[in-house]
Amino acid sequence: MEPKTRRVAVAGRPGGPEVIETVTEDLPPLGPGQVLVRVAATGLNHADSLIRGGDYVVTMPFPLAVGVEAAGTVIATGEGVAAEVGARVCGTGWLGSCADHVVVPEERLVPIPDGLGFEEAASVAHAGAAAGALLRVWPLDGARAVVWGAAGAVGRLLVTWLSRKGAEVIGVAGGSRVAIPRDLGAKHVIDRDAGDVAAAVRAVTGGRGADVIFDPVAGETFRTSLAMLAPRGCLINYGQLTGPVGAEFGELFKAGGVFVTKFNAGAYVDGYADVAALIREALELAVAQPGVAGPIAGRFPLDRAADAFRALESGARGKVLVVPGPEES
Repeated sequence: MEPKTRRVAVAGRPGGPEVIETVTEDLPPLGPGQVLVRVAATGLNHADSLIRGGDYVVTMPFPLAVGVEAAGTVIATGEGVAAEVGARVCGTGWLGSCADHVVVPEERLVPIPDGLGFEEAASVAHAGAAAGALLRVWPLDGARAVVWGAAGAVGRLLVTWLSRKGAEVIGVAGGSRVAIPRDLGAKHVIDRDAGDVAAAVRAVTGGRGADVIFDPVAGETFRTSLAMLAPRGCLINYGQLTGPVGAEFGELFKAGGVFVTKFNAGAYVDGYADVAALIREALELAVAQPGVAGPIAGRFPLDRAADAFRALESGARGKVLVVPGPEES
């Protein structure tokens, strides 16, 4: 029987995880082109936290039903929908997906391939869309590319895709995690905890530096990244794990006439059909290449969504999932 209500994590106002509570709300009737998905796993992302904080470049109205990435099963469809009830699907842009059920436009559904479970799909979908779009920002043929956070969800995909596209990949990770980018195809790996990252990049590039740098960290790494860019190289910032960048324009001149861009995924994709294609490619890569999906750092029931975000924001090494239990879904 199709449910009439759902349970969903809602942020009542901007703030930290403490503003999140799980509430029950009515499900609207399905409109044309919409499907109802029973959520098996919701993947949490740092962008969720930044948006909920209320001072990010992306803004949403409050109260805010949190979550954008999930995987689950189609249980009902609206008029004109081709997807079948029972289909296993995942995706990103599923607004309010930290819930036991979510209404999604059919165009945002991506079938989960055989060989991947719901949790793996919910760990790859958002990162796959992001990584695929990031690869479109700067010319990569023969480039020396640094990937900060190379053991993270987006970093694993970037390392794998860049290596397969012929780039010379330099993966930056911490401690024992340096083995991860090496296993995924990085030519060089640098332990960010072991010393001067910029000097290490200069050393492995014969003093020239990197042509392109992918950086989700921002605040703590910005000037280090500038110091290891080759002349006319590009720093692509796609997150701010340690806060926003504060810099003077003249620093770009001193660094060698380099380019810096704040990544906006919407500028590098052509609608949701394009996003879905990037996610499909990432899912196929996760099936073919062990280690792309990464580990699960924590699983939390829907009633503990706030705790799940606390785990994410405390630096969990792996994907944090909200997994509605049988009694919740």
